[in-house]
Amino acid sequence: MVSARRPSLLVTMGDPAGVGPEIVVRALALPALRRVARLAVVGDAEILDRAAAKSRVRLRFRPVPAERYDPDDEPAQGIPLIASSSDGFDAIEPRIPSPASGRAAARAIQIAAGLALAGRADGIVTAPISKTALQAAGYPYPGHTEFLGALTGAPETKMLFVGGPYRILLATVHLPLRAVPDALAVAPLRRTIEFAAAALRNFKWGAKRAVSVLGLNPHAGEGGLFGDEEDRVIRPAIAAARSSGIAAEGPFPADTFFAQNAGRKDLGVVVAMYHDQGLIAAKRDGIGGAANVTLGLPFVRSSVDHGTAFDRAWRGGARAPDPAGIATAVRVGADLTLRSGRRPLEWTWP
Repeated sequence: MVSARRPSLLVTMGDPAGVGPEIVVRALALPALRRVARLAVVGDAEILDRAAAKSRVRLRFRPVPAERYDPDDEPAQGIPLIASSSDGFDAIEPRIPSPASGRAAARAIQIAAGLALAGRADGIVTAPISKTALQAAGYPYPGHTEFLGALTGAPETKMLFVGGPYRILLATVHLPLRAVPDALAVAPLRRTIEFAAAALRNFKWGAKRAVSVLGLNPHAGEGGLFGDEEDRVIRPAIAAARSSGIAAEGPFPADTFFAQNAGRKDLGVVVAMYHDQGLIAAKRDGIGGAANVTLGLPFVRSSVDHGTAFDRAWRGGARAPDPAGIATAVRVGADLTLRSGRRPLEWTWP
């Protein structure tokens, strides 16, 4: 059983053709971040060495086979590196997503998830991957969330953004805007609200705090004038959640909610109906201000709030990518592992 004194986190390198390896090595070079958690990196040794050289950071890795990794064995020198592939830098083309870069990214995720499932790490922190490259490599998942759900056997996963004054959970994720109304239904939305309540309990944010649910339409429908989803779906889902003892409230007009509730002490989790409705508020302080957390897994997983940024990858100099996102993800991941304490995490209510 890993120690809760200082959580152990595995950091995956992301898609090696993108900014992942560079932001990972730049973050790992921060002494303050290494004091937050016991960190190990999962990826391709040559690619990570190249990234460190390109980023001009002094970083020494200590190769460790996955089967021998022990988070309690902290070396005096060097960051543990668990090799997930050995194809090297020549197997990829910088700034171009490919089957090779997708395979390398996927293999790092598989190894990190396996170690966390085995109880040999408290959680994982993931650098960004390319959905295009992942699927070109034969992995039929739209992203990390679904991939990790399949690897862990989680029956359902949800995407929560943690950072700044809000915790924002998405009812729908990567859908075209025109598909959102048809995707909303009472039972799934009630389940999303239940996940929000379970997160309040698991992470000790206050089990009795409110779950605030946003409306879909302007002015939360204005009594049906601007749409009926609030009356037909959202209010019944809120009522069903309340019948289970959850302090759910709403639906609230999304255009005024965040401004009116920024300083509210009892605000727990906000449930947004679609991607941009929630993420505009989550990213209000800039890229890297929030972390993407997957609910439903038996361990903590946090990630950056941005993508692979292929246009900025492997250029160095003034265009070197900012490691703020991965640093935030490490801090959030460490905080949540300490808050949750028990393994595996439970995602039921009550």
